Amino acid sequence: MAQDASDVPVPQGRLVAGFDVGRTRDRSELAVFEEVEGRFTCRMLRSFEGVPFAEQETHLRRLLSVLPVARLSVDKSGIGMNLAENLARDFPQVVEESFTNEAKERWATDFKILLQRRDVTLPRQRELVGQIHSIKRRVLPSGKVSFDAERTNRGHADKFWAVALACQKERTTGGPRIGEIGVRVIG
Repeated sequence: MAQDASDVPVPQGRLVAGFDVGRTRDRSELAVFEEVEGRFTCRMLRSFEGVPFAEQETHLRRLLSVLPVARLSVDKSGIGMNLAENLARDFPQVVEESFTNEAKERWATDFKILLQRRDVTLPRQRELVGQIHSIKRRVLPSGKVSFDAERTNRGHADKFWAVALACQKERTTGGPRIGEIGVRVIG
């Protein structure tokens, strides 16, 4: 795995990335994957602990300038809003993501399916494995589903969310895609 954007080998597929923003209580986490025919291989994981937002933004701008990243999904909830807006304004491949219960359910489900199909290759890192296993599905009193982890001294499953953002199934909002059939149920 690469330690820096300049160390990532020339990709054979497309690069996708996820960035979960944190600063004081949580770390910011960056995950970069290479996607080839629906299979994801981790190329870089990087943690930002106590790093000022300006430095985080500089690092992400360098990543987007050095590598042919097809999509960078950035947490725009709370403290990540300014960072996500700045990057999306200058880089069309940046996707601003809101951490809603519905979105987290989609990302966690997409990632679980990749794991079950063995379509994701991850580094052997105890902390990453622990964070993946720390994600729990809970049904809220409202009946909605929540996916989250207990907060520890190392964060709130931030590395997991960066990986899940990078590996998410990309969905379009403009109706069915080529090769898909739209169905309307009447009655």
